[in-house]
Amino acid sequence: MPLIPLDLLQAGEHARIADIDGESTLVTRLHEMGLRDGVEVTMVQSGEPCIIAVGNHRLSIRGGDTTIIMVETL
Repeated sequence: MPLIPLDLLQAGEHARIADIDGESTLVTRLHEMGLRDGVEVTMVQSGEPCIIAVGNHRLSIRGGDTTIIMVETL
């Protein structure tokens, strides 16, 4: 299955994080928020900012930060 940027998911779509690339401080911050390779996410609201569900948590991510998060749709 091809990898796509997180911001291309539509509301309600489920995906698994496959890669996070970018500046090390941003990648570290995303890891601290629970976004790591293999974690399943659901797009709650696409657009700017996007809102994703990670388990029982909801995270709001600005557009520029979503393009470095590559996912595999489920």
